[in-house]
Amino acid sequence: MSHFFEQLMDNPLAVRDNTYDQGYQLAAEQLQRFHLHWAGKRFAELRPRISVLDKLAREQGIDAITDIEQVGHLLFAHSVYKSYPMSYLERNRFDMLTKWLAKLTSTDLSHIDANGIETIDDWLDLLDAQTPLMVLHTSGTTGKLSFLPRTKAQSRDMGIIAANILRDWNGPFSRPDMLSHHRPLINPGYRYGAGTAQRMAGVQVELYAGGDDNALFLYPNQRLSADLISLAGRLRTAEARGEQGRLEISPGLLRRRDELIEMEKQRPQAIANFLETARTRFAGQDVYIGTLYGMVYDWAVEGLAKGHSNIFGPDSFLSCGGGTKGRVFPDDWRETIQTFLGFSTFSETYAMTESMGMATLCEQGHYHLAPFTVPFLLDPRSGAQLPRVDGTSGRFAFLDLLPDNYWAGMVTGDAVTMGGFQQPCGCGRQGYYVHKDVRRYSDMEGGDDKVLCSGAPEAHDKALAFLTETLTR
Repeated sequence: MSHFFEQLMDNPLAVRDNTYDQGYQLAAEQLQRFHLHWAGKRFAELRPRISVLDKLAREQGIDAITDIEQVGHLLFAHSVYKSYPMSYLERNRFDMLTKWLAKLTSTDLSHIDANGIETIDDWLDLLDAQTPLMVLHTSGTTGKLSFLPRTKAQSRDMGIIAANILRDWNGPFSRPDMLSHHRPLINPGYRYGAGTAQRMAGVQVELYAGGDDNALFLYPNQRLSADLISLAGRLRTAEARGEQGRLEISPGLLRRRDELIEMEKQRPQAIANFLETARTRFAGQDVYIGTLYGMVYDWAVEGLAKGHSNIFGPDSFLSCGGGTKGRVFPDDWRETIQTFLGFSTFSETYAMTESMGMATLCEQGHYHLAPFTVPFLLDPRSGAQLPRVDGTSGRFAFLDLLPDNYWAGMVTGDAVTMGGFQQPCGCGRQGYYVHKDVRRYSDMEGGDDKVLCSGAPEAHDKALAFLTETLTR
């Protein structure tokens, strides 16, 4: 029995305090014991404090976790974290929204007075200021956002773990340690907001860059507004029903209208200035870039056309989530990016707001799940658990063992094929993995039940356009 395994059995946060590669060296029996042990502890700790989990457990007749398959009967649909009435947002009933959130977390919210709050952004700021929480929101096609009660400490742990993954991916300290040696951070997005990308950007500024003086954002002083994300979803629904004129816009959002409209007008020039500043300000330095492949590829093509290449230091990192997002690139697109940036360390991850674990892509084309992620495959129609057999395809679900203040057992909308149950990946890493071809059931069936986190900026832009074109008439 390894010392690392003993530490995991004592506390799953041992993954944060050790070299991350050890998580991919656990024997199958060790991983199974770890998962069952901590699934049982989390259930026992949280069931008395979270009523919806207790209700689900009573319905399923489960009093204790003695078999990992029992967890599969206790997984929440993603709709649980947006199960409040829409009227709470439409009528500014943030006092009631606070009471709703309190039922999904063991964190005490009884002292929060949200009377008089007019916007989602202000409500999130209130929780930031007066609780240990750093609530995350997702995007929703109807404007009904999911709110996940993650804590500030958990978000910081995510930032540390992400840095350790990059550092230890090819072995302990096989790459630079950003936590010990800060570097410039480049992010073509919003500095503030409560979406996952913005929350993590704030953590990364502290942990990776050592502060805002060493970071560059497209919008360094703006936030990705939760109110605008909600408005974008409601706008989509209203358009489908021909009811755009019936939308009610909160007074708080109306007061921000001129600022938002001006920001939209300046966007093309802001992007050009951002890219040029990143190139000149940090030339030759080892940097951390967090973005989507599409943005960095377009930047590379334009930069190479102007004669720019090998811009940054060879020990830089490029971190991207979710592949190419449907774009079709030339066969040499990676080489184009590498030639322009000057480094080849690209880290591609499969991640979601609801999970603290990021699955990193290996050279075999597999996303390796974090050791604290307990995976399940469900029949997409019946929801029944599918056999834990290599090559099985189904709806992805999981239990994240790290959160200790909310139940992190979730059913996703992702269609995946899994491996690692019987045989390890050809890259040599042990544990469970997801094949690269991840799809959404909603896309496959012609619907759209949820906007992915990566779609949030586009939704934000659409809402800004609505404010510009409609509210100024």
